[in-house]
Amino acid sequence: METAAPSTQELAAAPAPAPAPAWADMDTDCLAHVFRRLDLEDLSASAPLVCRGWRRAASDPSLWRALDLRRDHLARFMPWSPLAAAFASRYGVTRRFSLPGLLRLCLARAQGSAVDLALPPLLSSPADDLLHISLQCPRLRRLALPQLPAADEARLAELIPRWPLLEHLELDAKPSSSSFPALAEQLGRHCPNFASLKTTGAVKPEDAAALARWLPRLRSLCLDRSYMPRQELLAILAGCRELRELSARGCVGFDDGDEEIARRGARIERFDVAGSRMVDELQDEFAGGDEFCDSSYVDVM
Repeated sequence: METAAPSTQELAAAPAPAPAPAWADMDTDCLAHVFRRLDLEDLSASAPLVCRGWRRAASDPSLWRALDLRRDHLARFMPWSPLAAAFASRYGVTRRFSLPGLLRLCLARAQGSAVDLALPPLLSSPADDLLHISLQCPRLRRLALPQLPAADEARLAELIPRWPLLEHLELDAKPSSSSFPALAEQLGRHCPNFASLKTTGAVKPEDAAALARWLPRLRSLCLDRSYMPRQELLAILAGCRELRELSARGCVGFDDGDEEIARRGARIERFDVAGSRMVDELQDEFAGGDEFCDSSYVDVM
């Protein structure tokens, strides 16, 4: 039996389909969940300018708790970069776009909730930026910094007490031996959960002694491509008894086949000293013109 088609009157009386909900009317929490998939460029320079709802969602502090500004940093902060162009056209920024400016915007939106921060080597005023970070990020747990001037290395140690929750510190270059022991002491005194350190540079006796004294509960230590004499490595192994991971790959100052070092490192779950050599072995290869020669080895010596 065939069904009659609806009449014109019936069609007119039928309720109209509900319009699709507008993105601007979506719940702020839902929008914030979507915005977690956006790149920093879109989150900072595009989404906030769509409408009030999107601006409110893009300002959710949870979106700004983890800030890694290192990705493509050289291209990202050039005047001709897409991010710089976006800020110039959408925010009316006429002066040169800068990392400190973006850093302050990000930290302002985090509203004190930032827990993970990584900075590229483009700080124009490291002391001012470090001070600003210490004031705006009291809950910081992970911090990665570029190489700092000598004066700012000492300043970093003074700011450590402002980050009592700090667990991981990554430094592109190890502070000098006039600053590093103070840094280790401050970490040991004021950061009870501190467990992970990554850096590279010349490890001197006072540096190894500071690690052993102030950070005996360190769980992870990475000193790849450092200048580290055998005695300093043994001192660290003797003092940092709770290490679960130690990486000292490609170092100068001890041999990766040293039996005593291997014996003491056997208790560590992930112990890797591959490619490390004594200074005299390295000098022999330099003299022979071996392709192994690498400027990074000269730097740490």
